[in-house]
Amino acid sequence: MNYQYYNIAVKITINEAIQFGVVESIYIENTIEKFSDTAKITLPRAFKNAQENGENVSLAQKNLLEIIKSGDTIKIEAGYNDELKVEFEGYIDEIGAEIPLLLICEDEMYQLKKKEKINKTFASVTLEDLLKFIAPAYEIEALNMPLGKFMIENATPYKVIEELKQQYGIRCYFKNKVLTAGLTVDFKPAVSHDFVFGKNIRNSNSLKYETKEQRKRFYKGISHQTGTSKKITYEYGDTSGDHRTLHLPLNLSENEVKEWVHKIHDTHVYTGYGGALDSWAIPFTNAGDSMKLTDPNYPDKHRDMTLFVESVIVNINKSDGYKRTNKVSFKIK
Repeated sequence: MNYQYYNIAVKITINEAIQFGVVESIYIENTIEKFSDTAKITLPRAFKNAQENGENVSLAQKNLLEIIKSGDTIKIEAGYNDELKVEFEGYIDEIGAEIPLLLICEDEMYQLKKKEKINKTFASVTLEDLLKFIAPAYEIEALNMPLGKFMIENATPYKVIEELKQQYGIRCYFKNKVLTAGLTVDFKPAVSHDFVFGKNIRNSNSLKYETKEQRKRFYKGISHQTGTSKKITYEYGDTSGDHRTLHLPLNLSENEVKEWVHKIHDTHVYTGYGGALDSWAIPFTNAGDSMKLTDPNYPDKHRDMTLFVESVIVNINKSDGYKRTNKVSFKIK
């Protein structure tokens, strides 16, 4: 379906009080790879009108920086023909000094960066319990993964989350203000979207179909055993491909390490599509969802598949209209 003739509507709400529906551009990055979702809003040069607590107000003679400031909450809604969906919720991180004015925003990770630094040593802790300790105000959805002894030295909760990725490959991100954590291959998409070539795909030039032989990888899995210097390792894959080291959960058996390595290898070494495709505002994709891709040009359906959506970049502006760039990272089925 071609949405180029639909009317694009936006609504920006700051501190649940100030609202406006005119912007120069919106850029949103929604991803599970960078911890934070971010947004950039460029306001028009002639930004004069808004609403405050439901009442129309003129900003013509006002300094906007007296009304909004860093740390204010912000919600971005957008859609076609006034059917709006929430594209982003978070906080204003920075306000540009130039005209037109630029608002740089970040999701709930903004709060974890601002929290007091922590000093704590756990003799043994699971991923879920660690996250509950560093982010007690949030609901947690985490892989049941033992981390063993874990030391936090003068670090903010955000720095701890960074360390989890560096040391264990664990991804942490917020989805509807729920702090979600685990290995990418274990995320279970709750929402699936249908994409059909020639119907609702705007551009697929960055989407590439490759065979297993073209995606060669070699993995080395390591599981440390607590209370000892022993570690169990297992290697698998094509040595002529990219080499990756996997820091797996503690105290896995040899068979368990083997299962983990095979699972991760087979997830990323597959015959199918990779890369990104552009779409319109609909389907309303988000990072962590899945897309069911159908190509009518191949009646035998060998190119039909379900893929994991790693990131979604939303652009709303005069040249792009309303565009979503959906990056996929592996084949689900």
